Amino acid sequence: MKKIFSFIFLPFVLAGCVNLDYFPSDTLNSESLAANPAATVYTTDGIYSMMKDMQEFRGGISLNNTFARQYFLLNEVRADNICFSWTSTDPFWTSAQYMDDANSADASYFWMACYKMIYAANSNIAALEETENPSEKNQLKGENYFLRAFFHLVLCNLYAKPYSFGRDNPGVVLRIGTDYSTTKRATVGECYDAIEADLLEAIRLMDPSTKRGDNGYVSKGAAQTLLSRVYLYEEEWQKCIDVATEVLGADPASHLEAEVTDLYAKASTNKEVQWCIDVTDADVVNWSVKGLIASMYDSPNGTQGIGWGELYVADPLLDLMQRFPNDKRFTDLVRLHLGVDGLFLTWGETDEVNGCLTNVNVYPDVVLAGAGSKEDPYTIDKLVSTITDNGDGTYSFTKDGKDYVAMPDNTATKVCDDFPGLILNDAAHTRCYLRHKMPTPFLFKSGSTMFEYNLYSVRPGGYPTWFCNKFSIREGSAYDLNASYIMVRYSEAILNRAEAYAHLGRTAEAIADVNIMRTRAGLSGDALMTTANMAGRGYADPVDMVLDERRLEFFYEGFRTMDLIRNKKDIDRRFPSRTKTEVIPYDSPKIQYQIPLDETSVSGIPINER
Repeated sequence: MKKIFSFIFLPFVLAGCVNLDYFPSDTLNSESLAANPAATVYTTDGIYSMMKDMQEFRGGISLNNTFARQYFLLNEVRADNICFSWTSTDPFWTSAQYMDDANSADASYFWMACYKMIYAANSNIAALEETENPSEKNQLKGENYFLRAFFHLVLCNLYAKPYSFGRDNPGVVLRIGTDYSTTKRATVGECYDAIEADLLEAIRLMDPSTKRGDNGYVSKGAAQTLLSRVYLYEEEWQKCIDVATEVLGADPASHLEAEVTDLYAKASTNKEVQWCIDVTDADVVNWSVKGLIASMYDSPNGTQGIGWGELYVADPLLDLMQRFPNDKRFTDLVRLHLGVDGLFLTWGETDEVNGCLTNVNVYPDVVLAGAGSKEDPYTIDKLVSTITDNGDGTYSFTKDGKDYVAMPDNTATKVCDDFPGLILNDAAHTRCYLRHKMPTPFLFKSGSTMFEYNLYSVRPGGYPTWFCNKFSIREGSAYDLNASYIMVRYSEAILNRAEAYAHLGRTAEAIADVNIMRTRAGLSGDALMTTANMAGRGYADPVDMVLDERRLEFFYEGFRTMDLIRNKKDIDRRFPSRTKTEVIPYDSPKIQYQIPLDETSVSGIPINER
């Protein structure tokens, strides 16, 4: 996608807000756009650019302040996919801890950015005259309907309760058209009705023959897939199935990339992506690499010299992946920094002061194969794990003079027969985690060994650095952490339809869609789902099977919190991490972000009660 800087249309969207979501301007509005139709191309492209550009907020510019970065962090840090190895000065930390308030910078910035882009879309829609036949004007108008729907939907996801909790709950400020004389919170139902109407209009206006450019521009197919998401969230199961089937056609698998790495490495051009925020090297040069979302999830050299690398894949997600260790979503997208083959066990020990779990590592014996370097520290040449695989599903080891056995969990908390999880033979039956990769320890001149060496394989507190590569493998980029951010793709339509089938009790059809994704992930034979093996894998309800597949496919892409709470499932964060160890009820009022003080102090709209 060609870079069109957002300053092209900044006169009418960056002036600030009467109410945070709007500020009137006579500089460039729908009337002046209508007088110069070519300008709508630049203003529409400006919205795309605005999603990745840093913008001024509260009198300054921060690397935190891009729509794309906050979209992924705000949607993901509330859930159960991320291990936080330490506290942070980044605003995401208060969001991750559910300690955010109406003045939190990340949620406040995101609200502002969304409404600026909604105002731009409204002005473009008002300015563009529809033609009788497919045309660039219709395509542009359709894109703006899509964008307006998308921003309203993500605002509802973050600042309002799910649709499944009731249509009459407070939604967000609904901005349809260019009359902003009043500001009020619409109901969730009113918001979803408007979102659906916008997407249907986008689908009507856009045509495959008029699509502009690469995947950095939205298309009719993207609108159809997003509409299937809306119907899924509305629990309109058959509508979700119908629109997903329409976009997928007779051969859904034909829309998928053969390799998951190609999906992410070539997001702006591959066949599976229907819309992405196309971040090019030209964009990155104007920022810092550490402003990219990948910098939070990865650090190629493990030292924070490139990327912060402070958010890791959480143990429950790793356990899910490890059930089928050949799954390419695990082997190709997740790595233990400096990891080496060998058994490694960890478990959580309660930090009474902070209410979190820190890891206690079972350290392997270390054998130095050669003289090695005299630097302090230096890596070990040869490792021998002290953990014994007993061949019956149990693992023995000795720590601090005490003999332990990690054994399959056959208690009421058992995960499944295929992969029950492990517990220790202590009085508490402590949950523990077995990995077949060990962090690389270091040997010091003193002769002592350690894993807990800051900025290498393990962070302070004992958290192994399982990095996510999804956002750091862009093909041809000069930057290790660059990627185009996938927002809508065909695989979502497949799994939206799978979940709708599952809710209707059409289990065989749900399994067929799930297996399309599992096959692409390199799984076959017994690793595929069947009606016969579901129960043994812990799935009494086919919906749970689909939700696990969605977790594997979309981890770190911003779906998990909404997938849990809209299905009325609690958020279980009882795993080693610096966040508080707790189960957050799906209906907890603290899940929804606060309406920003910048908004409520001016417009007086109701806040989200806590």
